[in-house]
Amino acid sequence: MGTLIKQEVYKQCHKRGWLIATLIMMLGQIGFGILGKMQPTWFPAGALASEDYIMGEIVIFIAIASTASIVSMEYQYGTMKQLLYRQYYRSQVFVAKIITVLLQLAFLQAVACAMTFILTLILHPGYDWMAKIGGTTALQTYFKRVGGDLLVDLLLLSVVLLLSTLFKSNAAAIATGLVGYFLITLAATLLLVAIGHWHWVKWNPFTFLLVGAQILNPSMAHSTYMSTETMIAGTLVYTVIFGFIAYLSFRKRSI
Repeated sequence: MGTLIKQEVYKQCHKRGWLIATLIMMLGQIGFGILGKMQPTWFPAGALASEDYIMGEIVIFIAIASTASIVSMEYQYGTMKQLLYRQYYRSQVFVAKIITVLLQLAFLQAVACAMTFILTLILHPGYDWMAKIGGTTALQTYFKRVGGDLLVDLLLLSVVLLLSTLFKSNAAAIATGLVGYFLITLAATLLLVAIGHWHWVKWNPFTFLLVGAQILNPSMAHSTYMSTETMIAGTLVYTVIFGFIAYLSFRKRSI
């Protein structure tokens, strides 16, 4: 298993696409940081810091593109046969890919966070992370936002991983993953209207994409009709469910 994980990480590290995207994210953060310094009225320090200098929000897009290709690319280039002929089980290959996806997501978010703190320290040295905002400090609110985003990202990536097992074309998998992201996110917002009329609708998986928003604003429980703890648990449960379905699809797929 360790060898498989190393191989997956090695392959990801040699994909220039997501590395270039990560560099663009960092440069974008720097750019917005400079804009904020020049135009503090348009881009207040607090708003930029709390949102990873805006460009940090593209972590999910990079992760979606990478996750969408992690399985489909193996079939597109015929490398899946080589993996399975080396006496590896499909379950081992699949778990190795999941671990790689999680490591990459953690790395991307860590880069975005590190850039946020570095830019804030350099451009806004007087910014007080311990200042109270609605009963919590700016730092606590920031990490709540990051934690909520990661929960949403995990749920989205489990769906993208499932979709990636259905495509042999890398481009098709990535395009479907990105389009699916926008459609699912839109559906989650519209669902609040439906939940207000039919409370049972709240249990569909798309509702749990609002977990990040509810972590920051617990009063959203009046709209989702679920406690924040239930939202967090439901997000993790659906992530596991979609991941398991993705595994079943991966296991039954012909080489």
